[in-house]
Amino acid sequence: MPADSASSPGLLLHIAPTPFFSDRGCHIRIAGIVRSLQALGFDNHVATYHTGYDLDDIQTSRINTIKAYQKTSAGPSVYKILADFRLLTLSIRQVRALNPVALHAHLHEGVLIALLCRLWLRRKDLPITADMQGSLVGELDTYGFFNKVPFLKWPFRQLERWLLRSADGIVCSSEHALAKFEREFPESASKMLLAQDGADAPTVDNDIPLNQRRTQLGIPDNTLCAIYTGALLDSKGQEPLQELIRNCANAAAPVHFLIVGYPVEQMQAFIKAHSLEHSCTMTGRVEFSELAHYLALADVAIDPKRSDAGEGSGKMLNYLASGLPVIAFNTHNNLSFLGADTTPCNSVDDMRDQLMVYASNPQQLDKDADRNRQRFELAYSWTVTEKQLSQSYQALGLLKTNA
Repeated sequence: MPADSASSPGLLLHIAPTPFFSDRGCHIRIAGIVRSLQALGFDNHVATYHTGYDLDDIQTSRINTIKAYQKTSAGPSVYKILADFRLLTLSIRQVRALNPVALHAHLHEGVLIALLCRLWLRRKDLPITADMQGSLVGELDTYGFFNKVPFLKWPFRQLERWLLRSADGIVCSSEHALAKFEREFPESASKMLLAQDGADAPTVDNDIPLNQRRTQLGIPDNTLCAIYTGALLDSKGQEPLQELIRNCANAAAPVHFLIVGYPVEQMQAFIKAHSLEHSCTMTGRVEFSELAHYLALADVAIDPKRSDAGEGSGKMLNYLASGLPVIAFNTHNNLSFLGADTTPCNSVDDMRDQLMVYASNPQQLDKDADRNRQRFELAYSWTVTEKQLSQSYQALGLLKTNA
């Protein structure tokens, strides 16, 4: 909870150019960062888009409604330009009304808005923390933005360079992201610190037995239940996930896929077209507060994203927190989360083979589950992130060294 105003080091205005809160990884990080800064004593206020829903413990203000823009899933939209312009005007009003001690800008758009806000108000004294969840150019590459306009890659790289140079402090969401930014933007490396994604240990209501809840969702007994949570988009690995489901349909051991995410249209069409209804349960969108109940039903988790743009992975952290073995591709980001003892996959066939190992070897399943649970407790709770954020705000002179 926010500290008493007498003891608070001040208020931070968070600029979040996204439909916060919308039950996806980017927003889980934003909420976690805000709560971590609350634990450090700061008061916090989030300025964000008109869509999404409010969280009880986070003060939020929103732009005026854009009727044609109701999208809450990840990905680009032509309406984001208008939404960001309105977020800029909202941020200017909130700086005047709230007099924050600093701006905490989430994502590259948030940093640009924060810089324009400071310029408009002539507030050179207002520090900006850039909260980076991945490379701008890398993320746009993932969405195929440069396929038709490759000549724009260099200007966007220079824009990213300028944003980082202009920020007063930079926090990165993962060790891989930090290393990537330090390598690609060495002129700003001295301002960069890790403020990693975190997660809370899950709490599950045990009033209904797990086997009964599995039955209610159509998950057969004596099958390995593999869960995927997150956006159902090609940029998030939807195509490899579909290929994996098909490859496991006639595998030696039965596997049932529990798919928790949205938008559902493409995945539903795929499942129907290939007659895979018996192999899959789709829940559609689930509120983040309910996610732990679904993770508790699974034996193993899947992260099919191939991209290595440096972003964090909220789903990976929640998999670890739930004590699930994780099957993922061989990327630097995944290795950073899972550790050297994991067995990363180089192909969808490798993913299928690993599922078969777990289906036939419960001891290996339990061993990997215990390893991941221990790794989470040691390295990925939000208390670790609090300490890292404390270092960043000490460097800005807004927290005492012993905070």
